Amino acid sequence: MKSWRGEDCAGRRRSLADVRIGIIQVIQIPEGAPMSPRAFTPQRPSLTPLAAAILSVLACHEASAQTTPTEMAAAADVLTRIEALQKRVDPVALGARMAGRRDAGRDAVMEAAGRLWDVRMQALSDHIGRNPEVGWQERAAVDTLVKVLRSEGFDVQLGVANLETAFTATWQSPAGAEGPTLGLIGEYDALRDIDGPFHGDQHNAQSPVAISAALALRDHMVANRVPGTIKLFGTPAEEVGPPAKTIMYEAGVFEGADILIRSHSSTETSRGRAGFGVCCLNINEVKYTFTGRPSHQLSSWNGRNALEAAVRFYTSVDGLRSTFRPEASIQGVIPEGGVAPNVVPARAVVDYYIRYPDEVYLEHITRMVNDAARGAALATGTEVAIDRYGEYRDGISLGTLEELYFAYAKKLGAPRLQETPQRPAGYEETGWVTRDIPGIGVSVASSRAPNHTHEMEADGLDEVGHSGFRLDAQIMAAILYDFLTDQRLRRTIAEEHSELRGLLEEYHRRLRETYAPETGTISEGSR
Repeated sequence: MKSWRGEDCAGRRRSLADVRIGIIQVIQIPEGAPMSPRAFTPQRPSLTPLAAAILSVLACHEASAQTTPTEMAAAADVLTRIEALQKRVDPVALGARMAGRRDAGRDAVMEAAGRLWDVRMQALSDHIGRNPEVGWQERAAVDTLVKVLRSEGFDVQLGVANLETAFTATWQSPAGAEGPTLGLIGEYDALRDIDGPFHGDQHNAQSPVAISAALALRDHMVANRVPGTIKLFGTPAEEVGPPAKTIMYEAGVFEGADILIRSHSSTETSRGRAGFGVCCLNINEVKYTFTGRPSHQLSSWNGRNALEAAVRFYTSVDGLRSTFRPEASIQGVIPEGGVAPNVVPARAVVDYYIRYPDEVYLEHITRMVNDAARGAALATGTEVAIDRYGEYRDGISLGTLEELYFAYAKKLGAPRLQETPQRPAGYEETGWVTRDIPGIGVSVASSRAPNHTHEMEADGLDEVGHSGFRLDAQIMAAILYDFLTDQRLRRTIAEEHSELRGLLEEYHRRLRETYAPETGTISEGSR
Protein backbone atom coordinates (compact mmCIF):
# COMPACT_ATOMS: atom_id res chain seq x y z
CA MET A 1 0.00 0.00 0.00
CA LYS A 2 1.24 3.44 -0.84
CA SER A 3 1.35 6.22 1.70
CA TRP A 4 -1.56 8.67 1.74
CA ARG A 5 -0.39 11.97 3.18
CA GLY A 6 -0.55 15.68 2.54
CA GLU A 7 2.34 17.47 0.84
CA ASP A 8 4.06 18.35 4.09
CA CYS A 9 2.50 17.12 7.31
CA ALA A 10 5.43 18.15 9.50
CA GLY A 11 4.48 20.90 11.91
CA ARG A 12 0.78 20.70 11.03
CA ARG A 13 -0.28 17.80 13.23
CA ARG A 14 -2.68 18.55 16.06
CA SER A 15 -4.77 16.46 18.40
CA LEU A 16 -7.78 15.02 16.61
CA ALA A 17 -10.11 16.34 19.30
CA ASP A 18 -8.90 19.92 18.68
CA VAL A 19 -9.27 19.47 14.93
CA ARG A 20 -12.82 18.19 15.31
CA ILE A 21 -13.74 21.24 17.43
CA GLY A 22 -12.19 23.47 14.77
CA ILE A 23 -14.27 21.88 12.03
CA ILE A 24 -17.45 22.30 14.04
CA GLN A 25 -16.71 25.97 14.78
CA VAL A 26 -15.71 26.91 11.23
CA ILE A 27 -18.69 25.22 9.56
CA GLN A 28 -20.96 26.49 12.34
CA ILE A 29 -22.43 23.17 13.40
CA PRO A 30 -23.50 23.23 17.05
CA GLU A 31 -21.44 20.93 19.23
CA GLY A 32 -23.26 17.62 19.64
CA ALA A 33 -25.53 18.14 16.62
CA PRO A 34 -25.59 15.47 13.88
CA MET A 35 -22.96 16.19 11.26
CA SER A 36 -24.35 16.24 7.75
CA PRO A 37 -21.92 14.57 5.39
CA ARG A 38 -22.45 17.35 2.89
CA ALA A 39 -20.87 19.77 5.30
CA PHE A 40 -17.57 18.02 4.71
CA THR A 41 -17.66 17.89 0.92
CA PRO A 42 -14.72 20.02 -0.30
CA GLN A 43 -16.70 21.41 -3.26
CA ARG A 44 -19.37 22.92 -0.99
CA PRO A 45 -19.12 26.75 -1.15
CA SER A 46 -19.62 27.13 2.62
CA LEU A 47 -16.35 25.31 3.28
CA THR A 48 -13.99 28.19 4.01
CA PRO A 49 -10.23 28.15 3.40
CA LEU A 50 -9.73 27.81 7.15
CA ALA A 51 -11.99 24.76 7.26
CA ALA A 52 -10.13 23.26 4.32
CA ALA A 53 -6.85 23.85 6.14
CA ILE A 54 -8.19 22.10 9.22
CA LEU A 55 -9.26 19.13 7.13
CA SER A 56 -5.78 19.07 5.64
CA VAL A 57 -4.29 18.91 9.12
CA LEU A 58 -6.61 16.05 9.98
CA ALA A 59 -5.63 14.21 6.83
CA CYS A 60 -1.99 14.55 7.79
CA HIS A 61 -2.44 13.12 11.23
CA GLU A 62 -0.25 10.07 11.77
CA ALA A 63 -3.14 7.98 13.06
CA SER A 64 -5.42 8.75 10.13
CA ALA A 65 -5.76 6.48 7.15
CA GLN A 66 -9.24 7.54 6.20
CA THR A 67 -9.80 8.71 2.65
CA THR A 68 -12.67 11.18 2.71
CA PRO A 69 -13.37 14.26 4.87
CA THR A 70 -16.64 12.62 5.92
CA GLU A 71 -14.82 9.56 7.19
CA MET A 72 -12.27 11.65 9.03
CA ALA A 73 -14.86 13.83 10.71
CA ALA A 74 -17.11 10.93 11.67
CA ALA A 75 -14.15 8.92 12.93
CA ALA A 76 -12.34 11.73 14.78
CA ASP A 77 -13.08 10.41 18.27
CA VAL A 78 -12.35 6.86 17.18
CA LEU A 79 -8.99 7.88 15.75
CA THR A 80 -8.18 9.71 18.97
CA ARG A 81 -8.81 6.50 20.86
CA ILE A 82 -6.63 4.53 18.45
CA GLU A 83 -3.87 7.04 19.05
CA ALA A 84 -4.30 6.68 22.82
CA LEU A 85 -4.20 2.90 22.49
CA GLN A 86 -0.94 3.09 20.55
CA LYS A 87 0.61 5.39 23.14
CA ARG A 88 -0.35 2.91 25.83
CA VAL A 89 0.94 -0.13 23.94
CA ASP A 90 3.99 1.71 22.54
CA PRO A 91 4.53 -0.78 19.69
CA VAL A 92 7.69 0.95 18.42
CA ALA A 93 9.46 0.41 21.72
CA LEU A 94 8.04 -3.10 21.99
CA GLY A 95 9.30 -4.03 18.53
CA ALA A 96 12.74 -2.57 19.17
CA ARG A 97 13.00 -4.43 22.47
CA MET A 98 11.90 -7.76 21.01
CA ALA A 99 14.12 -7.56 17.92
CA GLY A 100 17.11 -6.19 19.83
CA ARG A 101 17.19 -8.67 22.69
CA ARG A 102 19.54 -11.62 22.87
CA ASP A 103 17.73 -14.90 22.26
CA ALA A 104 19.72 -17.87 20.98
CA GLY A 105 16.58 -19.86 20.22
CA ARG A 106 15.07 -17.12 18.12
CA ASP A 107 18.32 -16.55 16.24
CA ALA A 108 18.59 -20.27 15.49
CA VAL A 109 15.03 -20.33 14.13
CA MET A 110 15.73 -17.34 11.87
CA GLU A 111 18.94 -18.91 10.62
CA ALA A 112 17.14 -22.20 9.96
CA ALA A 113 14.38 -20.45 7.99
CA GLY A 114 16.99 -18.75 5.80
CA ARG A 115 18.86 -22.00 5.27
CA LEU A 116 15.67 -23.89 4.36
CA TRP A 117 14.90 -21.21 1.80
CA ASP A 118 18.39 -21.40 0.29
CA VAL A 119 18.62 -25.18 0.14
CA ARG A 120 15.09 -26.19 -0.82
CA MET A 121 12.32 -23.62 -0.98
CA GLN A 122 13.90 -21.19 -3.43
CA ALA A 123 13.91 -23.94 -6.04
CA LEU A 124 10.28 -24.76 -5.22
CA SER A 125 9.34 -21.09 -5.62
CA ASP A 126 11.08 -20.92 -8.99
CA HIS A 127 9.39 -24.15 -10.12
CA ILE A 128 5.92 -22.75 -9.35
CA GLY A 129 6.95 -19.44 -10.94
CA ARG A 130 7.91 -21.14 -14.20
CA ASN A 131 4.69 -23.18 -14.29
CA PRO A 132 1.99 -20.59 -13.59
CA GLU A 133 -1.67 -21.52 -13.11
CA VAL A 134 -4.54 -19.07 -12.75
CA GLY A 135 -6.99 -19.01 -9.87
CA TRP A 136 -9.08 -22.13 -9.22
CA GLN A 137 -6.81 -24.11 -11.56
CA GLU A 138 -3.63 -24.34 -9.44
CA ARG A 139 -3.66 -28.14 -9.44
CA ALA A 140 0.02 -28.80 -10.19
CA ALA A 141 1.19 -26.23 -7.62
CA VAL A 142 -1.09 -27.65 -4.94
CA ASP A 143 -0.06 -31.22 -5.75
CA THR A 144 3.61 -30.29 -5.33
CA LEU A 145 3.06 -28.28 -2.14
CA VAL A 146 0.98 -31.05 -0.58
CA LYS A 147 3.64 -33.67 -1.33
CA VAL A 148 6.30 -31.50 0.30
CA LEU A 149 4.19 -30.88 3.41
CA ARG A 150 3.20 -34.51 3.82
CA SER A 151 6.82 -35.58 3.50
CA GLU A 152 7.56 -33.26 6.43
CA GLY A 153 4.95 -34.84 8.68
CA PHE A 154 2.05 -32.44 8.17
CA ASP A 155 -1.49 -33.77 8.09
CA VAL A 156 -2.94 -32.30 4.89
CA GLN A 157 -6.62 -31.91 4.09
CA LEU A 158 -7.42 -31.15 0.47
CA GLY A 159 -10.50 -29.43 -0.90
CA VAL A 160 -11.39 -27.59 2.30
CA ALA A 161 -14.48 -25.34 2.13
CA ASN A 162 -15.43 -27.32 -1.00
CA LEU A 163 -12.68 -25.54 -2.95
CA GLU A 164 -10.69 -27.97 -5.06
CA THR A 165 -7.35 -26.15 -4.76
CA ALA A 166 -7.62 -25.07 -1.12
CA PHE A 167 -5.99 -27.06 1.67
CA THR A 168 -4.86 -27.03 5.27
CA ALA A 169 -1.65 -28.61 6.55
CA THR A 170 -1.42 -29.22 10.30
CA TRP A 171 1.46 -30.30 12.54
CA GLN A 172 1.15 -30.82 16.28
CA SER A 173 4.11 -30.76 18.62
CA PRO A 174 5.02 -34.08 20.30
CA ALA A 175 5.04 -32.03 23.50
CA GLY A 176 1.29 -31.50 23.10
CA ALA A 177 -1.15 -29.15 21.42
CA GLU A 178 -1.82 -26.99 24.49
CA GLY A 179 0.30 -24.12 23.20
CA PRO A 180 -0.67 -21.51 20.59
CA THR A 181 -1.80 -22.42 17.09
CA LEU A 182 0.47 -20.60 14.65
CA GLY A 183 -1.21 -19.96 11.29
CA LEU A 184 0.56 -19.22 8.01
CA ILE A 185 -1.16 -18.29 4.75
CA GLY A 186 0.17 -19.48 1.39
CA GLU A 187 -0.98 -18.44 -2.08
CA TYR A 188 -0.01 -19.84 -5.47
CA ASP A 189 -2.28 -18.47 -8.21
CA ALA A 190 -0.98 -16.58 -11.22
CA LEU A 191 -2.32 -13.58 -13.08
CA ARG A 192 -4.33 -13.81 -16.28
CA ASP A 193 -2.92 -12.32 -19.47
CA ILE A 194 -3.64 -12.53 -23.20
CA ASP A 195 -0.32 -14.35 -23.60
CA GLY A 196 -1.12 -16.81 -20.82
CA PRO A 197 -0.79 -16.90 -17.04
CA PHE A 198 2.23 -15.36 -15.34
CA HIS A 199 3.40 -14.73 -11.78
CA GLY A 200 3.49 -10.95 -12.01
CA ASP A 201 2.55 -10.67 -8.32
CA GLN A 202 5.07 -13.30 -7.15
CA HIS A 203 2.50 -15.60 -5.55
CA ASN A 204 4.82 -18.44 -6.53
CA ALA A 205 6.98 -17.58 -3.52
CA GLN A 206 4.37 -17.21 -0.81
CA SER A 207 3.86 -20.86 0.07
CA PRO A 208 7.58 -21.77 -0.08
CA VAL A 209 8.30 -18.78 2.20
CA ALA A 210 5.63 -19.97 4.64
CA ILE A 211 6.95 -23.53 4.57
CA SER A 212 10.48 -22.28 5.32
CA ALA A 213 9.24 -20.49 8.43
CA ALA A 214 6.97 -23.39 9.46
CA LEU A 215 9.70 -26.02 9.23
CA ALA A 216 12.18 -23.88 11.17
CA LEU A 217 9.62 -23.47 13.96
CA ARG A 218 8.73 -27.16 13.87
CA ASP A 219 12.36 -28.19 14.40
CA HIS A 220 12.69 -25.77 17.31
CA MET A 221 9.51 -27.06 18.95
CA VAL A 222 10.65 -30.67 18.61
CA ALA A 223 14.15 -30.02 19.94
CA ASN A 224 12.94 -27.97 22.91
CA ARG A 225 9.71 -29.83 23.70
CA VAL A 226 7.55 -26.75 23.10
CA PRO A 227 3.80 -27.49 22.90
CA GLY A 228 1.70 -25.97 20.15
CA THR A 229 0.38 -26.39 16.63
CA ILE A 230 1.52 -25.12 13.25
CA LYS A 231 -1.12 -24.77 10.57
CA LEU A 232 -0.55 -23.68 6.98
CA PHE A 233 -3.57 -22.54 4.98
CA GLY A 234 -3.31 -23.02 1.23
CA THR A 235 -5.55 -20.32 -0.27
CA PRO A 236 -6.31 -20.27 -4.02
CA ALA A 237 -7.48 -17.61 -6.44
CA GLU A 238 -6.36 -14.42 -4.71
CA GLU A 239 -6.51 -12.57 -8.03
CA VAL A 240 -10.08 -13.51 -9.00
CA GLY A 241 -13.45 -13.49 -7.31
CA PRO A 242 -15.23 -14.65 -5.35
CA PRO A 243 -12.60 -14.25 -2.61
CA ALA A 244 -11.43 -17.71 -1.59
CA LYS A 245 -10.37 -16.58 1.88
CA THR A 246 -13.87 -15.28 2.58
CA ILE A 247 -15.35 -18.62 1.52
CA MET A 248 -12.84 -20.42 3.75
CA TYR A 249 -13.57 -18.02 6.61
CA GLU A 250 -17.31 -18.58 6.36
CA ALA A 251 -16.71 -22.35 6.34
CA GLY A 252 -14.77 -22.06 9.59
CA VAL A 253 -11.44 -23.13 8.09
CA PHE A 254 -9.42 -20.52 10.03
CA GLU A 255 -11.06 -21.25 13.38
CA GLY A 256 -8.62 -22.14 16.12
CA ALA A 257 -5.69 -20.11 14.78
CA ASP A 258 -4.29 -17.69 17.36
CA ILE A 259 -2.32 -15.66 14.83
CA LEU A 260 -2.07 -15.54 11.03
CA ILE A 261 0.92 -14.43 9.01
CA ARG A 262 1.62 -14.17 5.31
CA SER A 263 4.16 -12.67 2.93
CA HIS A 264 3.57 -10.79 -0.31
CA SER A 265 5.53 -9.11 -3.05
CA SER A 266 6.38 -5.44 -2.67
CA THR A 267 8.47 -2.69 -4.21
CA GLU A 268 9.44 -1.34 -0.78
CA THR A 269 9.79 -2.54 2.79
CA SER A 270 7.09 -0.74 4.75
CA ARG A 271 4.61 -1.33 7.54
CA GLY A 272 1.08 -0.11 8.11
CA ARG A 273 -0.40 2.10 10.77
CA ALA A 274 -2.54 0.57 13.46
CA GLY A 275 -6.26 0.76 12.79
CA PHE A 276 -8.37 0.42 9.68
CA GLY A 277 -9.11 2.39 6.54
CA VAL A 278 -7.54 0.36 3.74
CA CYS A 279 -8.19 2.04 0.42
CA CYS A 280 -10.23 0.11 -2.15
CA LEU A 281 -10.58 -3.17 -0.26
CA ASN A 282 -14.25 -2.61 0.48
CA ILE A 283 -15.64 -4.23 -2.63
CA ASN A 284 -18.94 -5.83 -3.60
CA GLU A 285 -18.68 -8.13 -6.61
CA VAL A 286 -22.15 -8.26 -8.15
CA LYS A 287 -23.36 -10.06 -11.25
CA TYR A 288 -26.63 -8.99 -12.91
CA THR A 289 -28.20 -11.59 -15.21
CA PHE A 290 -31.02 -10.34 -17.43
CA THR A 291 -33.42 -12.90 -18.89
CA GLY A 292 -35.76 -12.09 -21.75
CA ARG A 293 -37.47 -14.08 -24.51
CA PRO A 294 -35.93 -15.07 -27.83
CA SER A 295 -37.47 -14.25 -31.16
CA HIS A 296 -36.39 -13.72 -34.75
CA GLN A 297 -35.20 -10.16 -35.20
CA LEU A 298 -37.71 -9.69 -38.08
CA SER A 299 -40.43 -10.10 -35.47
CA SER A 300 -38.54 -8.71 -32.52
CA TRP A 301 -41.78 -7.54 -30.87
CA ASN A 302 -42.40 -11.16 -29.94
CA GLY A 303 -39.21 -11.22 -27.90
CA ARG A 304 -37.86 -9.45 -24.85
CA ASN A 305 -34.33 -8.21 -25.41
CA ALA A 306 -32.02 -8.97 -22.49
CA LEU A 307 -29.11 -7.16 -24.13
CA GLU A 308 -31.12 -3.96 -24.41
CA ALA A 309 -31.90 -4.29 -20.70
CA ALA A 310 -28.20 -4.78 -19.92
CA VAL A 311 -27.18 -1.77 -22.02
CA ARG A 312 -29.89 0.38 -20.45
CA PHE A 313 -28.65 -0.72 -17.01
CA TYR A 314 -25.01 -0.05 -17.91
CA THR A 315 -25.94 3.44 -19.11
CA SER A 316 -28.02 4.07 -16.00
CA VAL A 317 -25.04 3.27 -13.78
CA ASP A 318 -22.98 5.82 -15.69
CA GLY A 319 -25.76 8.32 -15.06
CA LEU A 320 -25.67 7.57 -11.35
CA ARG A 321 -22.00 8.41 -10.93
CA SER A 322 -22.69 12.11 -10.33
CA THR A 323 -25.01 11.23 -7.44
CA PHE A 324 -22.30 9.24 -5.68
CA ARG A 325 -19.43 10.68 -3.70
CA PRO A 326 -16.37 11.11 -5.91
CA GLU A 327 -14.35 8.38 -4.18
CA ALA A 328 -16.73 5.70 -5.51
CA SER A 329 -15.26 3.33 -8.09
CA ILE A 330 -17.65 1.21 -10.16
CA GLN A 331 -16.07 -1.00 -12.82
CA GLY A 332 -18.18 -3.21 -15.06
CA VAL A 333 -18.13 -5.42 -18.12
CA ILE A 334 -20.78 -7.20 -20.21
CA PRO A 335 -19.34 -10.72 -20.61
CA GLU A 336 -22.53 -12.08 -22.20
CA GLY A 337 -24.79 -10.26 -24.61
CA GLY A 338 -26.38 -12.74 -26.95
CA VAL A 339 -25.32 -15.34 -29.49
CA ALA A 340 -26.52 -14.34 -32.98
CA PRO A 341 -27.52 -10.97 -34.45
CA ASN A 342 -30.69 -12.40 -35.98
CA VAL A 343 -32.01 -13.70 -32.65
CA VAL A 344 -33.31 -11.42 -29.92
CA PRO A 345 -30.87 -12.00 -27.03
CA ALA A 346 -32.65 -13.87 -24.26
CA ARG A 347 -29.76 -13.62 -21.80
CA ALA A 348 -27.23 -10.92 -20.96
CA VAL A 349 -24.86 -10.55 -18.02
CA VAL A 350 -23.30 -7.44 -16.49
CA ASP A 351 -20.51 -7.97 -13.95
CA TYR A 352 -19.58 -5.09 -11.61
CA TYR A 353 -16.93 -4.44 -8.97
CA ILE A 354 -18.41 -1.75 -6.71
CA ARG A 355 -15.84 -0.08 -4.43
CA TYR A 356 -15.82 2.58 -1.77
CA PRO A 357 -13.33 3.45 1.00
CA ASP A 358 -15.81 2.48 3.73
CA GLU A 359 -18.31 -0.35 3.75
CA VAL A 360 -21.23 1.73 5.05
CA TYR A 361 -21.51 4.04 2.04
CA LEU A 362 -20.66 1.06 -0.17
CA GLU A 363 -23.99 -0.49 0.84
CA HIS A 364 -25.81 2.66 -0.24
CA ILE A 365 -24.10 2.61 -3.65
CA THR A 366 -24.83 -1.07 -4.13
CA ARG A 367 -28.48 -0.57 -3.24
CA MET A 368 -28.85 2.16 -5.87
CA VAL A 369 -27.06 0.12 -8.54
CA ASN A 370 -29.37 -2.81 -7.76
CA ASP A 371 -32.39 -0.54 -8.16
CA ALA A 372 -31.05 0.63 -11.54
CA ALA A 373 -30.89 -3.01 -12.66
CA ARG A 374 -34.46 -3.63 -11.56
CA GLY A 375 -35.56 -0.47 -13.34
CA ALA A 376 -33.90 -1.55 -16.59
CA ALA A 377 -35.59 -4.93 -16.36
CA LEU A 378 -38.99 -3.34 -15.70
CA ALA A 379 -38.58 -0.95 -18.62
CA THR A 380 -37.73 -3.73 -21.08
CA GLY A 381 -40.10 -6.45 -19.93
CA THR A 382 -37.24 -8.67 -18.84
CA GLU A 383 -36.24 -10.15 -15.49
CA VAL A 384 -33.00 -9.66 -13.59
CA ALA A 385 -31.28 -11.91 -11.08
CA ILE A 386 -28.81 -10.18 -8.76
CA ASP A 387 -25.94 -12.30 -7.47
CA ARG A 388 -23.63 -10.66 -4.92
CA TYR A 389 -21.02 -13.32 -5.37
CA GLY A 390 -18.09 -11.77 -3.54
CA GLU A 391 -17.30 -9.33 -0.74
CA TYR A 392 -13.99 -7.84 0.30
CA ARG A 393 -13.89 -5.85 3.50
CA ASP A 394 -11.54 -3.57 5.37
CA GLY A 395 -9.19 -5.27 7.82
CA ILE A 396 -7.56 -4.45 11.14
CA SER A 397 -3.85 -3.65 11.44
CA LEU A 398 -2.14 -4.12 14.80
CA GLY A 399 0.64 -1.74 15.80
CA THR A 400 2.33 -4.46 17.85
CA LEU A 401 2.76 -6.80 14.89
CA GLU A 402 3.46 -4.09 12.31
CA GLU A 403 6.26 -2.56 14.38
CA LEU A 404 7.66 -5.97 15.36
CA TYR A 405 7.90 -6.91 11.69
CA PHE A 406 9.53 -3.59 10.81
CA ALA A 407 12.04 -3.86 13.66
CA TYR A 408 13.16 -7.25 12.36
CA ALA A 409 13.29 -5.90 8.79
CA LYS A 410 15.68 -3.17 9.96
CA LYS A 411 17.68 -5.63 12.06
CA LEU A 412 18.23 -7.84 9.00
CA GLY A 413 19.06 -4.94 6.67
CA ALA A 414 15.99 -5.22 4.45
CA PRO A 415 16.22 -3.10 1.27
CA ARG A 416 14.27 0.06 0.43
CA LEU A 417 12.97 0.77 3.92
CA GLN A 418 10.05 3.20 4.02
CA GLU A 419 10.25 4.83 7.44
CA THR A 420 6.84 6.52 7.27
CA PRO A 421 4.00 4.19 8.36
CA GLN A 422 1.60 3.50 5.51
CA ARG A 423 -2.14 2.92 5.47
CA PRO A 424 -3.41 0.10 7.67
CA ALA A 425 -3.22 -3.08 5.63
CA GLY A 426 -4.50 -5.93 7.76
CA TYR A 427 -3.31 -8.80 5.70
CA GLU A 428 -4.83 -7.47 2.52
CA GLU A 429 -7.96 -9.16 1.14
CA THR A 430 -8.42 -11.23 4.31
CA GLY A 431 -10.28 -8.36 6.00
CA TRP A 432 -13.09 -10.51 7.38
CA VAL A 433 -10.51 -12.82 8.95
CA THR A 434 -8.49 -9.98 10.52
CA ARG A 435 -11.55 -9.01 12.55
CA ASP A 436 -11.46 -12.38 14.31
CA ILE A 437 -7.79 -13.38 14.24
CA PRO A 438 -4.83 -11.01 14.73
CA GLY A 439 -2.27 -11.16 11.94
CA ILE A 440 0.36 -9.46 9.86
CA GLY A 441 1.44 -9.28 6.24
CA VAL A 442 5.23 -9.28 5.80
CA SER A 443 6.36 -7.54 2.63
CA VAL A 444 10.09 -7.03 2.22
CA ALA A 445 10.96 -5.35 -1.09
CA SER A 446 11.23 -8.10 -3.70
CA SER A 447 11.07 -6.23 -7.00
CA ARG A 448 12.10 -2.98 -8.65
CA ALA A 449 9.05 -3.13 -10.94
CA PRO A 450 5.36 -2.43 -10.21
CA ASN A 451 3.04 -5.22 -9.15
CA HIS A 452 1.23 -7.22 -11.83
CA THR A 453 3.97 -6.82 -14.43
CA HIS A 454 6.21 -9.24 -16.29
CA GLU A 455 9.17 -7.35 -14.86
CA MET A 456 8.04 -8.25 -11.33
CA GLU A 457 7.73 -11.86 -12.44
CA ALA A 458 11.33 -11.77 -13.70
CA ASP A 459 12.51 -10.26 -10.40
CA GLY A 460 10.80 -13.09 -8.53
CA LEU A 461 13.06 -15.55 -10.32
CA ASP A 462 16.20 -13.48 -9.77
CA GLU A 463 18.34 -12.35 -6.86
CA VAL A 464 16.24 -9.31 -5.95
CA GLY A 465 13.24 -11.54 -5.38
CA HIS A 466 15.14 -14.44 -3.85
CA SER A 467 16.80 -12.24 -1.23
CA GLY A 468 13.52 -10.51 -0.38
CA PHE A 469 11.71 -13.82 0.02
CA ARG A 470 14.48 -15.15 2.24
CA LEU A 471 14.06 -12.17 4.55
CA ASP A 472 10.29 -12.69 4.56
CA ALA A 473 10.80 -16.26 5.75
CA GLN A 474 13.21 -15.22 8.49
CA ILE A 475 10.99 -12.38 9.74
CA MET A 476 7.88 -14.56 9.72
CA ALA A 477 9.74 -17.23 11.69
CA ALA A 478 10.94 -14.63 14.22
CA ILE A 479 7.47 -13.16 14.77
CA LEU A 480 5.92 -16.58 15.24
CA TYR A 481 8.73 -17.59 17.59
CA ASP A 482 8.09 -14.51 19.71
CA PHE A 483 4.36 -15.18 19.74
CA LEU A 484 4.96 -18.81 20.69
CA THR A 485 7.40 -18.14 23.51
CA ASP A 486 6.34 -14.79 24.99
CA GLN A 487 3.05 -14.87 26.89
CA ARG A 488 3.18 -11.12 27.55
CA LEU A 489 3.40 -10.43 23.80
CA ARG A 490 0.42 -12.70 23.16
CA ARG A 491 -1.58 -10.87 25.82
CA THR A 492 -0.67 -7.43 24.39
CA ILE A 493 -1.64 -8.50 20.87
CA ALA A 494 -4.95 -9.93 22.10
CA GLU A 495 -5.80 -6.76 24.03
CA GLU A 496 -4.92 -4.46 21.13
CA HIS A 497 -6.91 -6.59 18.70
CA SER A 498 -9.95 -6.67 20.97
CA GLU A 499 -9.95 -2.91 21.45
CA LEU A 500 -9.47 -2.16 17.74
CA ARG A 501 -12.26 -4.55 16.85
CA GLY A 502 -14.60 -2.65 19.16
CA LEU A 503 -13.46 0.65 17.67
CA LEU A 504 -14.17 -0.65 14.17
CA GLU A 505 -17.76 -1.33 15.19
CA GLU A 506 -17.99 2.16 16.68
CA TYR A 507 -16.49 3.62 13.50
CA HIS A 508 -19.18 1.99 11.37
CA ARG A 509 -21.92 3.20 13.74
CA ARG A 510 -20.61 6.77 13.44
CA LEU A 511 -20.56 6.52 9.67
CA ARG A 512 -24.15 5.28 9.53
CA GLU A 513 -25.23 8.28 11.57
CA THR A 514 -23.23 10.68 9.44
CA TYR A 515 -24.47 9.35 6.10
CA ALA A 516 -28.11 9.05 7.21
CA PRO A 517 -29.28 12.52 5.98
CA GLU A 518 -27.97 11.67 2.53
CA THR A 519 -28.82 7.99 2.20
CA GLY A 520 -31.72 7.38 4.56
CA THR A 521 -31.67 4.34 6.80
CA ILE A 522 -28.72 2.16 5.87
CA SER A 523 -28.76 -1.48 6.76
CA GLU A 524 -25.85 -3.32 8.30
CA GLY A 525 -25.32 -5.10 4.98
CA SER A 526 -25.24 -8.84 4.62
CA ARG A 527 -23.51 -9.46 7.96
